[in-house]
Amino acid sequence: MKYLTPLVSITLLSACAVGPDYQRPAVDIPASFQYASNNAKQDTLDTEWWRQFNDPVLDQYVQEAVQRNRNLAIALANINAAAGQLTVARSALYPSIGYQAGAARGLSSSERLAGGQRVSNSYQVAGNVNWEIDLWGGLRRQSESANAQLEASKQARRGVLLSVAGATVQTYLQLRGLDQQLRIAKDTVNSYQRSVELFELQFKYGVIARITLEQVRSQYQEAQSNVPPIEKAIVSTENALSILMGRNPGPITRGKALDALTAPVIPSALPSSLLSNRPDILEAERQLEAANAQIGVARAQYFPQISLTSLAGGVSEQLHNLLKAGSSIWNLAAQASGSVFSGGSTQGQVKTAEAQTQAAEQRYLQTIQQSFADVENALSSYQADGKALNSLTQLVNTNVEYSTLASLQYNGGLAPYLTVLDAQRQAYSAQQSATSARVAYLSSAANLYLSLGGDWINQLEQQSSIKPTQN
Repeated sequence: MKYLTPLVSITLLSACAVGPDYQRPAVDIPASFQYASNNAKQDTLDTEWWRQFNDPVLDQYVQEAVQRNRNLAIALANINAAAGQLTVARSALYPSIGYQAGAARGLSSSERLAGGQRVSNSYQVAGNVNWEIDLWGGLRRQSESANAQLEASKQARRGVLLSVAGATVQTYLQLRGLDQQLRIAKDTVNSYQRSVELFELQFKYGVIARITLEQVRSQYQEAQSNVPPIEKAIVSTENALSILMGRNPGPITRGKALDALTAPVIPSALPSSLLSNRPDILEAERQLEAANAQIGVARAQYFPQISLTSLAGGVSEQLHNLLKAGSSIWNLAAQASGSVFSGGSTQGQVKTAEAQTQAAEQRYLQTIQQSFADVENALSSYQADGKALNSLTQLVNTNVEYSTLASLQYNGGLAPYLTVLDAQRQAYSAQQSATSARVAYLSSAANLYLSLGGDWINQLEQQSSIKPTQN
């Protein structure tokens, strides 16, 4: 019984760990979002929202991006590295078993002084066990910190999945918007070219003055100058989409036209749901947990480290007698080591760990507040972009009517051609602005889903684990 008491005491002590246990900080969560829509639907948050655009080509691009994107491959490598660090940290909790073997041949100094010439051989083989007893829990805190870092790296990858899916959708929307703007610009150029040809004939036969012809030519040349910047932007956007999908830059197949894409329905969520939905919040919390565990790692250095070592094997002058009876050797030892004076090094490490934990806590709280702002901004943008699109759609109709009436008045001799030019320029500008507004409206719907997070990220994780077919 007297031998059992110290063992029980050591076991009880080793069950404890120095340093604070992690507790989630108190968070001030608003009851609801200020710009939440009354028409929002609760059951849409966890769906694959990009499929609501009803474009199979876009669906294919999102799937390809989550399977081939290079940033996702980097994030996966970071997870594997963190898993390796966790294995290293956990291995310190267990005994390490090793071996050693050696052979020596020589003439000792005592033999030489005695006049002898006998050269002796020595062979040795032994196994050894080393174990640091985690009496104060420092090694367990290190393992706890490594595990939290692993979980943080998993959340970081989920965050990359969110970003890749969002960037793929938004880049595709921008591309379809540029395609529509290019079509409008080229249709306008063709229309103005026909006007130039007609007015040149009228000038040739003296129907119109030269100034009117030059006005028409100026309008045509201005329309031509609008085409190259759009074509340049299309190439850049195509290349950006290719990189997102892990492709080399190249042509991109189109799906439905911009006007044929349907906007996703607005999801409904409470601010508190962000704590479990947003990868950046979950990552920040795991980083806080890892930093908190490092306080225990630092505090454990105040206490002595206790190690057990043992060795067993054989030694002999003849190799064939190495493992026979009478040649065995063994050793068992316990060692305690610690610092009496370190010039404040341990205290400084503890203070550093505590300060880093405080900083991690503030980053966690800041991430939560920023997530609330992201959702509010997305909700506000969706409503504002919807109103802007409605207004610009009406403006397009008005300017088209204005352009038609101006042409009729000019042909009837009731208005100068400058009125026609002004009406046509306004119609063209309204069409281009309406196209941009539709892209913004669809993108703001995507941004809302991205800001809320949801189970759809887990569905993307399943897709990303499927190896794509090699072309």
